[in-house]
This record gives sequence, structure tokens and C-alpha cells, in this order.
Amino acid sequence: MKFLIFSLFIYNIIICQDSLFWFDMKSVKDSAPNTPKVLDKIFGITEMDILDSIKNSRLTTQNGFRLQIFESSSVEEANRLLIKNKKVLTDSLYLIFEAPLYKIKYGNFVNKSDAENVKKELLRKGYKNIWIVRSRIQNDIVKKRNN
Repeated sequence: MKFLIFSLFIYNIIICQDSLFWFDMKSVKDSAPNTPKVLDKIFGITEMDILDSIKNSRLTTQNGFRLQIFESSSVEEANRLLIKNKKVLTDSLYLIFEAPLYKIKYGNFVNKSDAENVKKELLRKGYKNIWIVRSRIQNDIVKKRNN
């Protein structure tokens, strides 16, 4: 009995293995699936457009620094200070929501030393609680400033 069970087990291992040695992958001639068209009907934009926009944002931005000049949990207060600071400050201002706070960031600096210099100027003008933060900065604004 043991011999019969052992023989069936060995037979199962040897004979019942699935093998694709006979299959030639070069004979497959299916075209690529058109899945983005299916997604268009659901989302209204193609998946490739989303991937392209992510790639383009990486091409138009780089690692750098900004000055964080304000943070609050109140969107009204953040908007009020954003409008007030747009009148006074010359570089770009950004209102960013990073849960649970609304943050106002200023400038696009490639070097930390540039950010330090502007931070000192703002402190002399009366701004308080300014700190330098790493951020993705826009290449086109940096190029305009350097030219």
C-alpha cells in the first residue's frame, strides 16, 4: 500500500508538471490593449495624460528652498495675510495646505544661502517666525531671476 501511494506521488510529480517548452512566444501577435480608452469613459482624461503631467511637473521644477512666513489653521486668516503680503513682497508667494495648517511660503531659492540672505532682510523689515523649508521650486522663475 505504501509503495502504491509513493508510486502515485512520484508519477504525479513527473507527469503532471505544466511545462511550456512547446510554446513559442514569437507566434503571439496580439496588439497592445487599448485600456486608456476605457478609462476615458470613466474619468474624462487618459491615464497617459496624467502620467505626462507628472513627468512635466518634474521637468519644470527642481529641489530648492522657500521661506515659510506664516502658518494657521484658519483659511480666512491665511488668505488675508496672503493678499497683504502680495502688496509688499516682490517674489512669488504660495498658499499651501498641509493638514491641518495653511502655510504661506515665499520665494524660489536654489541655494540655502540665498534663502538665508532674504530671511535676514525680512527679519529687518519686521517679519517674525520665518524659517527655511525644502521645497520643489519652479525652474522658469529661477531662470528669469538669474537673467
